[in-house]
Amino acid sequence: MAAPAQAAPDRNCYSGYFCVWAGANFSTSHPMYRISYEYGSNHNWASWLPEIYHADSAWRNLRSEKWLVCDYGLVNDTKTIVLSRGQEIGYSSSANDRGEGNELYTDNQC
Repeated sequence: MAAPAQAAPDRNCYSGYFCVWAGANFSTSHPMYRISYEYGSNHNWASWLPEIYHADSAWRNLRSEKWLVCDYGLVNDTKTIVLSRGQEIGYSSSANDRGEGNELYTDNQC
């Protein structure tokens, strides 16, 4: 089975991808992943995207759907960031380094 995302050496986010950077403000000196349209939700960054698991700092959504970044807590799951189509967030102190996975927005819940 192919990986649900690809490390992106060029650090560019392209149409059809949900992208996550380990560095704030889309830093090119930190890991970045493009999550492709084929895979959708990914609840396990620890296994599939370890370089951004609890290390996410910037997000860009170039997919047509709204996306959530989630912190799957032991008791409650929490959304850390919600991104609409075309939205980007270079840094958020309340979401920084909290992501454990991403989901398609359905009812604003992780």
